[in-house]
Amino acid sequence: MTTINTSDSASDSTSTTRPTDGAPGRLRLVLRLNALSSLASGLVLSIAPNTVDDLLDTGRPGIVRLVGLGLIPFAVGVAWLSTAPVGQLRRHTPGIIVGDVAWVAASIVTIALGWYSVGGAVAVAAMAALVDVWAVLQWRSLTSIRRGS
Repeated sequence: MTTINTSDSASDSTSTTRPTDGAPGRLRLVLRLNALSSLASGLVLSIAPNTVDDLLDTGRPGIVRLVGLGLIPFAVGVAWLSTAPVGQLRRHTPGIIVGDVAWVAASIVTIALGWYSVGGAVAVAAMAALVDVWAVLQWRSLTSIRRGS
């Protein structure tokens, strides 16, 4: 059985839980899914910015690449957080949620400003919807952890 130290102290090994137990387990799963989708998106945007820009029709593949390059360290950080003790989950998950909400807001604004083709707007809206799901699920799990359930 894999155990994860749920205390802030590395020396306190008496308080452990399985990664799938309760709210911390749910939060860890959502963080891992968020990290995976962020990493996949980051790699695609970084490796094939011209192809992605052809879909989005922004005329700015360099910006597409920069967004992708920014997603990669974000994904690594979220993946790391998914393995952290519960105390660190409590402290750092709100920052991930804020980042996700900012992504959704920026997506809405750029769609409203007409930065994309119709197909590009649909793709950006779909990604924003997924990121919004991650934010909501992370918030619910974090709230459950704080309530102790």
